[in-house]
Amino acid sequence: MNRRLRIGIACIVLMLPIAVNAFAETSDLSIRKYPERNRSARGGFEGRTMLRLHAGISTPTGDLDNLVNTGWGLGASLGYGVGRNTVLSWGFAYHHFGEELADGRVAITPVTMSVDYGFSSSGSVRPWVSGGLGLYHVSEKVTEFVAPNTFVISSDEENDFGLNFGFGIATPLSPRTTFGTGFKFHHVVGDRFIDANFVTIQAGLAYPL
Repeated sequence: MNRRLRIGIACIVLMLPIAVNAFAETSDLSIRKYPERNRSARGGFEGRTMLRLHAGISTPTGDLDNLVNTGWGLGASLGYGVGRNTVLSWGFAYHHFGEELADGRVAITPVTMSVDYGFSSSGSVRPWVSGGLGLYHVSEKVTEFVAPNTFVISSDEENDFGLNFGFGIATPLSPRTTFGTGFKFHHVVGDRFIDANFVTIQAGLAYPL
């Protein structure tokens, strides 16, 4: 599991210079072709609507780490700028984990509302922090082999309250595309299931609407 985590981090780190180089190669052309739009991109978020798509790895921590392996996650969010540096976002995601001690899987599907704050920067790279809460749908499906060529599938699910917080960086690739990467910690308060903690390491793209 630790080796997968290192590989995932290395892949995202390797993507950063590619994104920065792409921005450097297109910035001069973007200024000439889209002068008004480029100035807007360097301004604040207020009044702007953005669609963000992201994917990456999801790593369990705490008690959940004893039950499942590092998995993957993907999702999307719709954000609206309520201030120059502040974005209110509504997001939907899916995280998939394979179980360590059984032939099964655990899936966590959060529907969240978050507040994202982007720090002002004189350069093209902009740091951000985020915090949010929402409803986390947790489900488990296990396949048990009771005899040769005979198996039983059992499943359970519940909706739990959860919260998350994280940080990362973002940089424009073009006047209408922004590349971002970051970390988020999620805490899910279980009922019949145990409390679930996991960390996501993701990269994605944002587009203005």
